[in-house]
Amino acid sequence: MNNEKHKSNKIVYFPGLEQRLVEKGLENLHRKNFDEAIELLEHAIELDSKNSDSHIGLLLAYFDAGLVKKATDLVEYMLQEGIGNDLEIMNIYIMYLVQLHKYEEVIVTIQRLFEEISIPPEQLEHFQRLLDFSQRMLDSPIDLDYKEPAADKWINKKIDLFQYQNLEEQMMLAGDLNNKNIRPFVMEITDYLQSKEGSPFFKTLLLNVLKEQEYDKPVEIQKFDKNIIVIPEQLPNLTESPQLQAIFELIGQRLENDDPVLYGHIKSLVERQFFLLYPFELESFEIAAWAAAYHVLGNEYFGNHDTASLLMEEYDVLEADMNKADSFIRMIEEISYPNL
Repeated sequence: MNNEKHKSNKIVYFPGLEQRLVEKGLENLHRKNFDEAIELLEHAIELDSKNSDSHIGLLLAYFDAGLVKKATDLVEYMLQEGIGNDLEIMNIYIMYLVQLHKYEEVIVTIQRLFEEISIPPEQLEHFQRLLDFSQRMLDSPIDLDYKEPAADKWINKKIDLFQYQNLEEQMMLAGDLNNKNIRPFVMEITDYLQSKEGSPFFKTLLLNVLKEQEYDKPVEIQKFDKNIIVIPEQLPNLTESPQLQAIFELIGQRLENDDPVLYGHIKSLVERQFFLLYPFELESFEIAAWAAAYHVLGNEYFGNHDTASLLMEEYDVLEADMNKADSFIRMIEEISYPNL
């Protein structure tokens, strides 16, 4: 009878185990536990060798762990075996090449992509921007292997920050600058920050570069027809804003339990706008008016219109204050992300 029990050595896994492994793997990846993430995702692939979620998760884990050769081999395998969407895979691969400053490989890969894969028009512009950005970075004065050169070596170095109009390019350039000594480009950065033109989003990125590199001299910043002088090193983190936390608390009291999905989307909206405003604060009238106005706009994004009167009463705010908050919030939404 024991023989009957053991006549098969095949392991039978619990239903859903593979998906649970993927979920746990991605959780560990998010926490930067790369070894654990890789082990879990490789195990998931053993259970289902064609599952695209586990393969893409493993691809991200390999890249984040610095295992570029394994990641490249996995990309080739996925393309050969038809696992996942070819454009999604190539986009992940190219974005990591950009992070690694392998701009020549980016150019070759995108040119090959244009030749071999039919790219929908809405994605073609994205890859063209990455191609143009990589070409610019190859010709850029930024030395990505910068150590500690003599000061006079950098006298004639320039970078035109105003030519970076696209959000992806702005994020990639800020990432490059953040990992290098930005002393040669402080003048260009401060000129951009104090200009009336320029992207509020890019200004926040550049200001954070100065903050991370402990820049301790006064800098003027202009955004939304306001100006302020700050010392980047002394600035608080964005998430430490008392206004931000107060708005979260007020909206959370009404939505966190009853409609957590809507609450999450409104939080993202508020965080995005505070990122654009940083280091400025909202006007100092009743904070509940701002919370109510964000709640109204969040409702509209979910297709629930004409809630302003109801929420003005629920938050117990003055109509004049709420109207001011509403106008300012919508103005930021309209002008701040033109290239998304």
